[in-house]
Amino acid sequence: MFPKIIEKYMTLFEQTKRDVNQIRKKQLAVSSVFVLLTVGVFGYGFYWFTNSVRTGALEVGVLLMFVSVIGYISTSMARLVEDSSLLYDSLLWIEKYFNFLEYHDNFENGKQEFPDEFKKIEVKDLSFTYPFSDDEVLHNVSFSVKNGEKIRIVGENGSGKSTLVKLLMRFYDPTTGAISIDDDNLKDFNIFDLHKNLSATFQDFSHFKLTLKENVITGYSFNEERVNNVLKAAGLENLLANDHLQLSMILAKDFENGTDLSGGQWQKIALARDLYANGKIEFLDEPTAALDAKSEAEIYERFLRENNQKTIFFVTHRLSAVKFADKVLFLDSGKVSGFDTHANLLNKNAKYQEMYNLQKNAYI
Repeated sequence: MFPKIIEKYMTLFEQTKRDVNQIRKKQLAVSSVFVLLTVGVFGYGFYWFTNSVRTGALEVGVLLMFVSVIGYISTSMARLVEDSSLLYDSLLWIEKYFNFLEYHDNFENGKQEFPDEFKKIEVKDLSFTYPFSDDEVLHNVSFSVKNGEKIRIVGENGSGKSTLVKLLMRFYDPTTGAISIDDDNLKDFNIFDLHKNLSATFQDFSHFKLTLKENVITGYSFNEERVNNVLKAAGLENLLANDHLQLSMILAKDFENGTDLSGGQWQKIALARDLYANGKIEFLDEPTAALDAKSEAEIYERFLRENNQKTIFFVTHRLSAVKFADKVLFLDSGKVSGFDTHANLLNKNAKYQEMYNLQKNAYI
C-alpha cells in the first residue's frame, strides 16, 4: 500500500498548498491596501507636522511626540491583530467546551436496591434512538424472561442485538417503553447497585497492562482459590500448568518479565473476569468470537455449568450455540421477529429457518 498512500498524501498536500496559497494571496492584497493606507496617513501626518515645525506653528516637541505615538500605535495595532487571531482560535475550542457543559442526558439515578431474588425481566414496547442520531435502532421490542432462563439473541448485523444488551444493562435509557425487573422499572434501581449484580463479557473487552490477578478481579477483593477456579472454568488451565503463568505476572511486554497472550487467551481472561464478578444476570456479547469451534463449545458448557441458576443473555452468530439456550430471541431490523425455542422457531419462522440453513449448509 506504500505507493498508493504516498500518492494520496502528495495529492492532498498539493491541494492544501494551493488552497493556502490562494488564501495568502487574498490576505496579501488586503494587507497591501491597509499598509499603503497607513503609510499614506502617517506620511501625510509626518509631512504636516514637519512643515508646521519648520514654519514655527508647532514646537519641535510636538513632532517628537507624533513620532512616538506612531510607533506606539503601530505596535499596539500589530499586537491587537495577533491577539485577536489567537482569541479566535481559542474561542473555537471554548465553544465546544461550553457545548459540552450544556449537554444533559436527563439521566436520573434511582434509590432502590437490587432484589436478592426476582421472578422475571420484562421488556415492554421498547424503542431506542442513540443520542445525536435520528435513526431508530429498536422498534417496539417486547418480551419476558423468567429468572434462570438462558436466552440467545440472534439476528443479522445491525439488527440491534448489542444495543439491546446495553439497554438491559442500563448503559442507556430507552427512548420509549420500559425495562422492568418484576414490577420495578430498571430506572428505579441505584445504578451502582444494579451494576454490582450484573456481569458481562463483550466482544470489545479491555486488555489491562496489569497482572493476571488484577485482570481477573478488576477491583473486587482477591481470593486466590476463586481466581484459579474461574481461570480454569474459562479454559485456561493448560496455560497455567504448561506455561508456568503466575498470577503476579504482568500481561504486557512493556514491563520486565512481562508477557502477552493470544487473542483467544485474552478472550478467556475476559470470560474469567465475568465469572469472578459473579453477577445475578449474565450478558455474553460475542464472547467466543476469537475462539475455535471446539473451544467455544467447551467454554459454553463450563460457563453454563458454573452459572446454571443464573439468567443469561448471550449474543453469538454461531447457531450451534442454540443448544445451550432455553429460548431464542430473533431480531430482524430492530424488531422482534420471533421469541421461542429453537425447535419452534425452526418450524414456524421462515426467516429464522433460512438463516439457520445458510449457516448449516456451510458445514455440509
